[in-house]
Amino acid sequence: MSRLCKVFLSKVPGWATGVLMTIVFIALYLAGWGPLKSADFKLYNLSSALRPKKLNTPARVVIVGIDKESIEKLGHWPWPGTQIADAINKLNGYGVKVIGLNRIFSEADTNSGLAVIRKLIQKVEADPAAREDKKVMDILNSLLEAELSLDSDAALAKAITDAKNVVLPVMFSLNKAAAVQKGKIPLYLENNSLKAQFNESYRTAYDVTAPIEEFASRASAIGHLNHLTSIDGVVRKEPMLIYYKERLFPSLALQLALKYLGLDIKDAKIGKNLQIREIKIPIDAEVFISYSGKHKSFPYYSFSDLMTGNKLSAAQFKDKIVIIGTVATSINPPVLTPLNTKIPAVEVTANMVENILNNNYMVRPGWFKYPEILLIVLFGLFVSFVIPQMKIAMSSAITALALIATIGAGIFLLSHYGYWLKVSAPAALLVVGYAVMASKHFLLTKPVEDVQTEASVETNKMLGLSFHGQGQLDMAFEKLKDCPAADIAVKEQLYNIGLDFEKKRMFDKAVEVYEHILSAGAYRDLEERIKRLKAPNDTVILNKTRMDATVIMESADKKPTLGRYQLIRELGRGAMGVVYHGKDPVINREVAIKTLRYDEIDWDQIADVKERFLKEAEAAGKLSHPNIVKIYDVGDDNDESFMAMELLSGGDLTRYCQQSARLPFGEVLKIVTGVADALDYAHANGVVHRDIKPANIMLLHNKEIRVTDFGIARVMEKSKTLTGMIMGTPSYMSPEQIAGRKVDGRSDLFSLGVVFYELLSGDKPFKGDSIATLMYNITTSEPIPVNELDRRIPSCIAEIISKMLIKKTEGRYQTGKDFIEDLNQCKKIIIAKQRAKAAAQPPSA
Repeated sequence: MSRLCKVFLSKVPGWATGVLMTIVFIALYLAGWGPLKSADFKLYNLSSALRPKKLNTPARVVIVGIDKESIEKLGHWPWPGTQIADAINKLNGYGVKVIGLNRIFSEADTNSGLAVIRKLIQKVEADPAAREDKKVMDILNSLLEAELSLDSDAALAKAITDAKNVVLPVMFSLNKAAAVQKGKIPLYLENNSLKAQFNESYRTAYDVTAPIEEFASRASAIGHLNHLTSIDGVVRKEPMLIYYKERLFPSLALQLALKYLGLDIKDAKIGKNLQIREIKIPIDAEVFISYSGKHKSFPYYSFSDLMTGNKLSAAQFKDKIVIIGTVATSINPPVLTPLNTKIPAVEVTANMVENILNNNYMVRPGWFKYPEILLIVLFGLFVSFVIPQMKIAMSSAITALALIATIGAGIFLLSHYGYWLKVSAPAALLVVGYAVMASKHFLLTKPVEDVQTEASVETNKMLGLSFHGQGQLDMAFEKLKDCPAADIAVKEQLYNIGLDFEKKRMFDKAVEVYEHILSAGAYRDLEERIKRLKAPNDTVILNKTRMDATVIMESADKKPTLGRYQLIRELGRGAMGVVYHGKDPVINREVAIKTLRYDEIDWDQIADVKERFLKEAEAAGKLSHPNIVKIYDVGDDNDESFMAMELLSGGDLTRYCQQSARLPFGEVLKIVTGVADALDYAHANGVVHRDIKPANIMLLHNKEIRVTDFGIARVMEKSKTLTGMIMGTPSYMSPEQIAGRKVDGRSDLFSLGVVFYELLSGDKPFKGDSIATLMYNITTSEPIPVNELDRRIPSCIAEIISKMLIKKTEGRYQTGKDFIEDLNQCKKIIIAKQRAKAAAQPPSA
């Protein structure tokens, strides 16, 4: 059998197996397969137990039970109608609102003594001479009194008539085999029903057992007592309406609720729901009983206590619905509920009355089968097409989560909202489907995983060699890892891959390759190489960012290269790439090499970014200005773009932005003048910097100024793909940059104004606790005038900076030349004031 199963699983594709299982489960669902039904019933029972109870306090329904004690005290069952009549009269004396009976008085009382008395009465009344005899008439009156006391039907009929609030039951036969031909429906039944066209959602009856006309014609209302028992013996539902002879007959519970609310079944309107004022009952759905609890969840009083008056008072019955019914198990066996408890049938009716009054019943709309089938189909697709493509661990986790979610949703929907969605079929498909697919995986794939043939080893060797030749070192390493590491040829090939990783400055990868080789034993100089690559004292890492750092090994045998340039050491890192100290061996010139990093760029954009990088670098390289860093060369090597430029001896202005390290006033003016002149030149040649900040302005040891990174920001701002990534440094961005508008040279002048402000005051003009707050302040708030932070700063300088920081571009300096002219004019004013101040001072003695 297992062999046959294995052959079947190996021959049939996974998707076909899943589709077949889906079709089978849909068929089982539609056929109402027993195990699926049983599972649905168990989930229903669990949901019912978790359902919040809405029973009013105090309860509106009271049960008077004909229990074992009452039968022992009041006589053998069945009782004559006089007992029930006395109870009705007593309850009406207590002021009850509605009385319901769960016993059907379908036959007249056949008392043999009563029949004899009636014959005597008839004989006396038929004899005219007897009427003249006083003694005979006294006997006749005694006979009439005896007839009245023995006629229990008349007593009950009178009690029903006097009460005007008694609801009597009927019982329908729902078995088609029991159908009998009867004449027209009696008027008393017709008056308690609705004319209706047949609907397949109606529960159809074929016969009826009703009270005798003497009782039924006097009742306030009539309702059926039919409770429906599921295949597991549990009473879960009661049909609110039963279709019989083109009329709809309400249940006893519905009639009791209507009479309690002062309504009549004749006031009902039939549509998708049965609407009787505030009561709305779905017709196109099965209605299920929401049980208020286990046995005696309603007030229970013994019939004998009612008749004797012991322990009871009118307050316990006033304005209540009272249901009189048998609770003695010897007379009426109890019914099983979803709460795994047995209760008398009269309590089932009480629960249904409570459901109607509180709109608390549970339903299952007919259209629910469509989402259930859809759920089976969705799980079938998952089993057929998703599980076969996943690893066992992942598919197990997802299947378990889906199973828990499905069963949990079904339980939650019924327990909290009263809608019964059957989820056993979808859940069973999920479990069985996963089990079959997992078995298929283990039976068919495990032997393949356990056996590695020589052919597969040779294939991996060839693929590794091929990938290595194409420069795809990671792919080559992955393939060779699947080969025996003890193989000398494999070791040699892996060793060469490790050397190539070193050349590409990917030292962590090189270490990983070397350690894999050593797992099969010592080889060449690997231990020394690994020790050297891991030695922290031999590395230089400056300005490490959050990305994984590439390090330069000072003691490596071979200096790594980028293009024709040898990399000596790392100088620094930024958001756009790494800067190295390099050397051009052709002309023996030391250079700075800036690389462009691609780790935050979409793979499909890299080619376009490289092309833009080269164009921007070319444009920046054409700039020839004493204050702009010189660019010698651009290129691309090992998927890494780079730019060779003038190697500067000095540092950027970042260190001078602190109050404790501010430059002299005159030197600051010289720096911003030089930067503005460089920007004016670049703008005139169509190049906008976009990222002016202290880190991009170099102060050389000979006090010269260089502006770096022209064009890089433009390349990166079109290619960054991280969520929330903003090109440029937020503190130095212009309002138009923040707004994402097209920028020109005036944006650079705004950024220069921020740098100018910071160099003079040691503080930034715009601040914020977060980037969002900072950007908001840049676009909306005005900075504190710089001369308020330092009174030594001339007012004309403060005015120039304020103009540079105007929000609208039209109000700023339009060119660097305009700025320099105003700055020079301010210098003259400052010098004139200094001379006047010096002249006003008396000469020293």
